[in-house]
Amino acid sequence: METTYRLSLHRFAITELAANGLDTDWLLRETGIPHWSMDDGDIQVPSSAYARMWDVAARALDDPLVPARVGCRFTLGAGGLCDYLFSTSATIGEGLATVGPFISDITTNHRLSRTEEDNGDITFGFEIIEGDDTARDLTHLWAVVSLRGRARRVAAGPFDAVRVRLRQRAPRNHTDLHDLVGTRAIEFGASEDSITFRAADMDVPLTTADPVLHAILEKVAATVPPPPPLASAWVDQVSEALAEAFVAGDASLATVARRLMVSRRTLQRRLTEAGTTWRQELDRARLERLRRADTAGKHLGRARQAEILGYSGPQAIRRAARRWESIAERRVSDGPVPAGRS
Repeated sequence: METTYRLSLHRFAITELAANGLDTDWLLRETGIPHWSMDDGDIQVPSSAYARMWDVAARALDDPLVPARVGCRFTLGAGGLCDYLFSTSATIGEGLATVGPFISDITTNHRLSRTEEDNGDITFGFEIIEGDDTARDLTHLWAVVSLRGRARRVAAGPFDAVRVRLRQRAPRNHTDLHDLVGTRAIEFGASEDSITFRAADMDVPLTTADPVLHAILEKVAATVPPPPPLASAWVDQVSEALAEAFVAGDASLATVARRLMVSRRTLQRRLTEAGTTWRQELDRARLERLRRADTAGKHLGRARQAEILGYSGPQAIRRAARRWESIAERRVSDGPVPAGRS
């Protein structure tokens, strides 16, 4: 199963990267994220898109530390429910302890470990599940700094790292990293990616502590299903775009692709990944449009049906009606439709 990241992380990062001079539309194209997703709700995006975002940004800005710079400005809420579980905890230690069990709400591509050192200091280690060395280095740089940044946002007192260990080789210029991670004790070429905090700092209270709300959120977190993957969200977006295209009088593949700001090939590929095809989604949209007309009390003849659905004539709509019989009660959200079937 493909690992994913919550889209809200991409939105936060892309907004920050745009503030540093990168064009949002260019970033979305380069990462393979559809433009409409910037305004969408909770969905999950393939891990490859997240790694690609950091890679192209680091290259475009000629700055290998850009994930750390963005992570330092982490905004609570970008991590969804996990962030609110953290911020409503009583102390930094209790808040960070909630991140590990619920990290899958942010990403399914990372494992977060918590180890108590002999002197009582706490080390958080990061492991990536899917991604090469470059993807690991960039995303873990983000993860290490954003973990500290999350806590600094709401800590009632000073809060810095004791030590940071990174698998990556030292960048050509990394003096800024001392301030970004909160310590000069940075080890490159290490056996792990981790950040260590003082034991005493785990008792620093949070300014946003809310034990009543925290207890409620814990119950919610235990029952809330994960957000849908991007593939499922694509089908919903295509459905909306098709409905608008029919109203405008042109429901062609090219028109719908333009509405979603992707190429026709990309649109077809995304639908295939979702277990459906352009033809199937077009038929669904036409059937829904016809149903709405019937519900409104308009008993339309075949010729009129063909006209409002964009068919050449009554004969074409009769052929389509036979296809509709097999999909009338099926939706991709209820289960994949074999891509070759129509």
